[in-house]
Amino acid sequence: MIGPAYSLIAARYANDAAAVGTLAARIIAGGGGNWGQMPMPAQANLSQEEAEALATWILSFR
Repeated sequence: MIGPAYSLIAARYANDAAAVGTLAARIIAGGGGNWGQMPMPAQANLSQEEAEALATWILSFR
């Protein structure tokens, strides 16, 4: 598996009120450089609501 543990993501964004929106946008658009060189593929097939649900779930690992 490539990428950070969900608990590390949740810890990084623990004090960020905009975390759900930020993560949802990154889930949809993909990207790289936040956690290393391997880019995360875009999930453009997800709706904003689905991406926000995933982001909320990831952030629940605090």
